[in-house]
Amino acid sequence: MSNNNMPGGSIICAGLSCLDLQLKGCTQSGSDEAIKRYDEAIHCAGGSASMTATTLALLMKEQQNEQVHVITKIGPDFAGNTLLEFYRKAGASTRLVLLDEAARTSMAVLPIFQNGKRACFVNLACNDGFTTDEMLQQVDQYFAKDSDSSPQPQAFLFGYPHLMPKMQGSALKSMLRSVREKLSTNDSTVLIAVDLNGVDGSDPIKAKTALIPALSEIDVLHLNEDEAMVLSSSTTSSAAVNNDDASNIMSPELLSQISSFHENGCAVVLLSLGSKGAFVSVTPDSKRLQQFSSSVRMAMSQWDAGTQVHIPAFKIDHGDVNTNGAGDALFAGFSLAASSWGTAMEDRLCGNGEWKICPSAAGSFASLVAWQRCDAKTRDGDGMRSAQTLLEMIRDQKLPATLSSSSIN
Repeated sequence: MSNNNMPGGSIICAGLSCLDLQLKGCTQSGSDEAIKRYDEAIHCAGGSASMTATTLALLMKEQQNEQVHVITKIGPDFAGNTLLEFYRKAGASTRLVLLDEAARTSMAVLPIFQNGKRACFVNLACNDGFTTDEMLQQVDQYFAKDSDSSPQPQAFLFGYPHLMPKMQGSALKSMLRSVREKLSTNDSTVLIAVDLNGVDGSDPIKAKTALIPALSEIDVLHLNEDEAMVLSSSTTSSAAVNNDDASNIMSPELLSQISSFHENGCAVVLLSLGSKGAFVSVTPDSKRLQQFSSSVRMAMSQWDAGTQVHIPAFKIDHGDVNTNGAGDALFAGFSLAASSWGTAMEDRLCGNGEWKICPSAAGSFASLVAWQRCDAKTRDGDGMRSAQTLLEMIRDQKLPATLSSSSIN
């Protein structure tokens, strides 16, 4: 357990990584065997660890006392070296990255279609053999070097367990519990957040077994509608909801599935709804939220049990859209706002306590982060608003236009 109480803080982004080759402007006409065209081929850092770390590092470049660290596994090859370059360029620390001389770095090919959607072809390579022991070994390294200057970790973001066979089920639960113990102090609990991808709907039982046992260790769970349908362990046909906003945007089946995640111990569920935005659900179990009672600095510790709110998606005015990494950005932004970073920003922006980062504000912040990430003109940092500026937009209610119902498929 750490006893470091330095001012500032850090976010650790861990899990799957791959070097993406994006084919921008792909056509979709013709049969599967027809020749398709693309406008441009570019490399970028892909996977949960890469996407969350680069997004947050770009957002917080102005905050010199905040650090973003990457924990992932790479090999000594072109893909691995290129990933390290992307991390450093964004401003993320690479000292916790595990370099395995015998491993091969994962690579993916992503056609980005002209409508902004994408496909994905991937060789997971060293992600397949990344073990919980290796992950915890890297977590231990956080305070092992220059510990006097290492700020207190505020959140540990992990993804994607369904694509990492050594980090599933009871092994995932044990790993997340150990991470919390290693990175928390007596008066500050690190937030544990998990992002899903690669959930196989053809084998729901296997998909559930990979996640459900670990839900009690997860403070924030991010997934989409399809993944929620596969993973629900609820036997209830519907959930009682007293929120008109929720009932208008969410089906009874989805609400019931979210309830099942809370029943299994997850504190907060962040559900991606694509162009419809996102849905935030806080557990109705006040005892689960009381686990953060010693963490007076964590924004989520002040949230009301049972809160549910729909968050709209924001509109990009021009047509240059790239949705690759939108879910990762949403997840990263929400986890950052829900952590002790959020409370510190409350004090900075409104010291009299009149404005708080509630679930709605955290969700809006996440949606703004995704909005900037989907905008091809700002996604790599040029013209990107800082994290503090985004919160000021929410506080001052100066938000961009939302996607209208006519834009929702």
